[in-house]
Order: sequence, then C-alpha cells, then structure tokens
Amino acid sequence: MLGRAIMKRVDALGVSHSACDITDRDAVFTLVKKHRPDIILNCAAYTKVDDAEQNENLATRINGEAVACLGEAAKTVDAYFLTFSTDYVFEGEGDTPYLEDDPVGPACAYGRSKLVGEKRLEELGGRWAILRTQWLYGAGGKNFIDTISDLARGKESLKVVEDQVGAPTWVEDLSEIIVNLMEAGAEGIYHAANSKYASWYEVATYIVSQFGLRCSIHPCSSDEFPRPAKRPHNSRLNLDKITNLLGHRPRPWQEALKEYLLSK
Repeated sequence: MLGRAIMKRVDALGVSHSACDITDRDAVFTLVKKHRPDIILNCAAYTKVDDAEQNENLATRINGEAVACLGEAAKTVDAYFLTFSTDYVFEGEGDTPYLEDDPVGPACAYGRSKLVGEKRLEELGGRWAILRTQWLYGAGGKNFIDTISDLARGKESLKVVEDQVGAPTWVEDLSEIIVNLMEAGAEGIYHAANSKYASWYEVATYIVSQFGLRCSIHPCSSDEFPRPAKRPHNSRLNLDKITNLLGHRPRPWQEALKEYLLSK
C-alpha cells in the first residue's frame, strides 16, 4: 500500500522483489552500485504480526538484517536511506503518547524484528531516517478499514476491541509526509501518523456512521479475541517532532478516513 502511494508522488525507479531480494546482500549491493541512487526508500517489510511468532527468524531477516544491508549499501554510495518502523517497538502500555527517544521494549516477535532494524541502522551511521508509523490503510492491500467496511455491510452486529488505541493512517497522507522528509534530508527517528487517537472500536463506529449502515458495533476487550502475538494497548505516537519539521500537524484521522471512504 505504502509503496504504491509513494510511487505516485515521486519520479523514481521502483524495484520489485523479483528484481532484488533485499535479504540477498550481493543482489542489494549489485543493484545499488549499478544505479548509484541519491535516495533509497525501503517499503518492504514482513508485516504478518501473528505469523511472526512462529517465523521470527524470517521476520528478523526482512525487518532487521535486510534493513542493515540496505543502509550499508546506501552508505557506500553516500545515499540517503529512509525506512519504516512501528509503534510495536514500544511496550504498549499506559496512555501517554510515545516520543521518539522513549525507552523501547517490544512485546512480540514482529516488534522485536523491527527493533533489530532500528538498532542495526543506528550502529551503521551514514545518512538515514527511520519513520515509525501505524495502522496503515489504503488501496492495494489488506487493512482494517476495508475489512470492517465489508463486514458491516453483511452483518447485523460486530464486536471490535476498545482497549487498543492509536491512529489509523492513510498511506496517501503518509506518502506526502515522506516526500517532505526526503526533501528536507531529515535524519534520525521520526513518528508520523494521522493526528488524534482512537480505539479500533471508535474507528469501526465511525466507518459505519459514514456509510449509514445498520450494523451495530459493540466494544470488547482484547482478551475476548486472543491472538498469537500480543497487541499494544497504547499505540499513541507523539507527533511534535514531525509537526515541527512539516510546519503543520498531520490532519486528524477522521478527515483522512472520510476522504478515503468517499473515494471507494
């Protein structure tokens, strides 16, 4: 989803998995040396959160070691490297929005794999930025927004968890932020998402209200839907740093989601 949204905004060489497996060090360095890019933007990731519990080595290869490989290759040609991480690197408790330099402590394999990528990149040096984001939705990929929209049309009621709070983030809005970040050559870790916070229950309720559907949305706890991977209860990301860079705060999730739903 994110890669497609970004490619609509930039004039760049899009490299598919078939063209370069980012876990293959030789393939990465060959590609980078051939094109000698000014910027390398990594939108590849292992995002199957539950599957990562049984496939942590694979998740770490893609989200951790491959990120380090890309960062190292970028450094050899003095390219600016931008990659993505997640709120899952934090413990996910409490209700205070996380700052970029708050202590990390992932509670699941997916979060640990992403943190490996962050740490390895920090150790490498060079010119890089890590953008932590969350709850992405948009065209071209499976996401909560589309799932709820489809389910609510065919069911009288749905249960949705209310004890996980964050911000649904439209990839179109995020891609605009990314372009600004690259143009500024900003380095280090940044948090980026649509602003304001909501539970999954509140997001589902908003979707149903926008479509005028009769489906009833009922709140429930995460314990009622046990999953292999523990989800953060607190996914709130502090957006002050990215706001200062952009000169304005990312728009509220309600505005972005309304536009997305109207476009469907």
